[in-house]
Amino acid sequence: MRHRVPFLLLASAIASLCAPVRAGAQEVVRRVGRVTIRVDLSHARPGGVAVVRLGARGRLGGAWALLEGRRTPFYSDHGVPRALVPIDLAAEAGPATLGIGLAARRGEQRIAVPVTIAARSYQSRAVFLDEAGRALLARPEAAHDARRLLAPLRTPSLSPVPDTLRPPVGVAGRGFGEARTYAGLAAVESRIDALGGERHRGIDYPLPVGTPVTAPGAGSVVFAGPLTLSGETVVIDHGQGVVSVLQHLSRIDVRAGDPLTAGAAVGLSGDTGLSPEPLLEWRRYLHGVAVDPLLLGAIL
Repeated sequence: MRHRVPFLLLASAIASLCAPVRAGAQEVVRRVGRVTIRVDLSHARPGGVAVVRLGARGRLGGAWALLEGRRTPFYSDHGVPRALVPIDLAAEAGPATLGIGLAARRGEQRIAVPVTIAARSYQSRAVFLDEAGRALLARPEAAHDARRLLAPLRTPSLSPVPDTLRPPVGVAGRGFGEARTYAGLAAVESRIDALGGERHRGIDYPLPVGTPVTAPGAGSVVFAGPLTLSGETVVIDHGQGVVSVLQHLSRIDVRAGDPLTAGAAVGLSGDTGLSPEPLLEWRRYLHGVAVDPLLLGAIL
């Protein structure tokens, strides 16, 4: 099993010794004292992930990464400390600074690692909502339900991240990262999960109502039930900050607390909640930040 990295003891000279190490075109490497920091930027773009690994002569632990004000813990990946650092869909492309914190004998040491966030363009889409959809947005319980959804997104378990993550249905999806506009309406996306930003945070799979939906990976169900805007919803904790959300189901076949294997039956697709058409929407959050579901599966 993978566990949280144990406490780190470093030499006090860690702050003064920093040297670059040869790296690939999409990797930044820094050596600080006895510690080597490797940052894989292959998928570092808005809605993507930067992967940080640590190596050292001696024991490692007590480490964290910081990007755009968000702190990300390190976990052990086959014995190597690794942080999956999410990049918000609203992030600007260009130079950025990744902070690495290391616990040392004389206190916490902080290291700044220059990185570059690649550009990625997303399509724009106008979405029509009928009167029933507009009425859902106006319901006062929608804000309460958004906070109910946000809570499990920001409560990572220490369970190992599964090695297999795959789409919950067998058809092609669309829509992640789209800049959506709703005629006469504002702040629709943020009303669903109580997070900022209005780019679409999920992949939509247009499907006939009643299509079987399966678990994208092993994990445990932390929420299963109706929410005002996302309809019949299932939230699966895959471990270490990785969470899947399946929305707009017509039927749910699991309950909170159920353990799931990858590919286990979860329910049936539908058109509940704020769904413009019959579909399944799959969202994946990493430490409370929406990231491309398919991208994260490729990394793991």
